[in-house]
Amino acid sequence: MIQFLVLFFVVGTAIHLIREKSIPENILKISGNIGEASDFKVSAEKVDSLYFSDRQAPAPEVILPQTVSESRKINLNQATLEELMRLPKIGEVTAQRIINYRIAHNGFANIDELKNVKGIGEKTLERIKNEVSIE
Repeated sequence: MIQFLVLFFVVGTAIHLIREKSIPENILKISGNIGEASDFKVSAEKVDSLYFSDRQAPAPEVILPQTVSESRKINLNQATLEELMRLPKIGEVTAQRIINYRIAHNGFANIDELKNVKGIGEKTLERIKNEVSIE
């Protein structure tokens, strides 16, 4: 039993020494220069502010169906993907399906044609019909 413990200790020590020798020392070194660290922090904050300033999502626009004017309605025959995605219950996939349907059928003749687009049923059509137009 004692031989086993001694062998276990020797093997463990050997593994520890091998690992210690194989890790490059310069990777873990910190110079201790506080000014250098603060300069790095300032630079990182500048980069973050530049990088993330463009990526902030705009606040979602809430439009109630009763208050939508004719000029603010989305024209189904000219709307972009982003405009269609502003409609309630219309995500990127459904908006792309609307565009694909519009291209395949040379535009929409009436709003009820939206029911032919996969993902748009009666309930969704009722929610968006006051916010879209056909021109």
